[in-house]
Amino acid sequence: MKKILLAGVALLAIAGTVQARDLVVAQSSDLRSNNPGVNRDGNTDGVILHIVEGLVGYTNSGEVKPLLAQSFETSEDGLTYTFKLRDGVKFHNGKVLTAEDVVWNWTRYLKPETKWTCLNDFVEGGAAPVAGVKAIDASTVEIKLTKPSAVFLGLMSRPECGYTGILSPDSVTADGSFDKPIGTGPFMWDEWKKSEYIRLAKFNDYQSPDNDGKPDGMVGSKRPLVDGVKFMVIPDASTVKAGLESGVLDTAEISPDLIPEFQNSDKMQLIVARNNGKNLFYFQTRDKVLSNPGVRRAMAMALDLDQLVAAASNGTGEANGSMVSQDSVYFNETQKKRLPYDLEAAKKELDAAGYKGEPISIIANKRGNVPSYPAAIMAQAMMQQIGLNVQIEVLDYATQVDRRRSGNYQVISQSVAPRLDPALMYSFYVGNKDKNASLMWDNPKAVELMNAAYAEADQTKRQAIFDEFHELMLQEMPGIFLYDMVDVWGASKTLKGVPVWQSNTRLWEVSLEN
Repeated sequence: MKKILLAGVALLAIAGTVQARDLVVAQSSDLRSNNPGVNRDGNTDGVILHIVEGLVGYTNSGEVKPLLAQSFETSEDGLTYTFKLRDGVKFHNGKVLTAEDVVWNWTRYLKPETKWTCLNDFVEGGAAPVAGVKAIDASTVEIKLTKPSAVFLGLMSRPECGYTGILSPDSVTADGSFDKPIGTGPFMWDEWKKSEYIRLAKFNDYQSPDNDGKPDGMVGSKRPLVDGVKFMVIPDASTVKAGLESGVLDTAEISPDLIPEFQNSDKMQLIVARNNGKNLFYFQTRDKVLSNPGVRRAMAMALDLDQLVAAASNGTGEANGSMVSQDSVYFNETQKKRLPYDLEAAKKELDAAGYKGEPISIIANKRGNVPSYPAAIMAQAMMQQIGLNVQIEVLDYATQVDRRRSGNYQVISQSVAPRLDPALMYSFYVGNKDKNASLMWDNPKAVELMNAAYAEADQTKRQAIFDEFHELMLQEMPGIFLYDMVDVWGASKTLKGVPVWQSNTRLWEVSLEN
């Protein structure tokens, strides 16, 4: 620990040498790679977000709108997408974006040797298999699929895919090896001192897509309002806190237990932003005890969800029993439904299910930035009121993940990263458990509805699919969804704007006052 703290102090000293108007942000780990969508993790995605842009991007509500494209059209059979590019978009090297650049990028992404994380989504057998990409003229691109896919545009926009960012061909060397990302985003690649920091410089020629003057997910107004951004690699939370207190750091994610301190500070501010991730209790529906839906419903009805969420989130969360995020365009009155908090009804469900006091174990971890352990403690106390024999097993996070992936658990208290299209969120939980033991629910009707949501593009029809799915989930309760994840960040009082979106650092439309 002493070595970590000393390293953090050294990093903060380095941060003090940045240019006068750089915005300095801490992140817990270094980049894995600067090659978009290749060898990535969450921190890597957050840096890449500022450098590259795709043809389309997500809005705050989970809709997909044009980004590098000015507009797009879909053929009646759902197999052909035609993208009209925005005029005059420039790469960071000054060259103007053309349709041929888009073709070059897609050709590169679809080559197995590129090792693109999302390749399997876009090849035969994937959710949106691409049959071909061609330039119709200098500003028009046509992408053909081999089957209709309602999630094609959403898949393109995912952080895991590097946003399917369109790079200048100059990003690779003459022999085809990757050099550095030359994108079209509001900031451009400048310097990487490994294990210490990454610096991005303002792209002076950047022009936002059409917008109403406000940031909106990956689209909207995207002005770079500082000269540069410096991502400091600081894994130690106490060093991050010290950096924010001293003003060396402008902003960073903080532990929720620091909320009162930041709320009452004269020098620092608290920033709380809801995202589409999920905090939930994940049930093993093939377990001898939990295979009975009556037991699972009883567990849900034993929870005073509003009280549990308030305590587990330090007052920042709001109960949501749906797989669909509250900020989604698909969150409606049906999605608000949840089983009632009713101890007597829960006891009757247990009796009808034949429960005889068998032990039920909740696996939790004690990571400070997720509610896994406090949520489990609260649930244990509430469930014991109806006679459930609930125990808690605390594991380190890596072991907990291994247990989920192997299917070796009864209940896991966990958090799942944001997925903005509900169908993509469903796919993390629903499917054939014989082929993928990490999945939660293999009800044939649920699988059918998920597959329908992948294929159906009409928003009204998709809404009906999501609503039917939610009603089925309330009957079977394959898990208990608690609340949408919350990003908790601290910042100096001089920072203006919101520096986080969907758990990613997002530093356009963010400025520093003198």
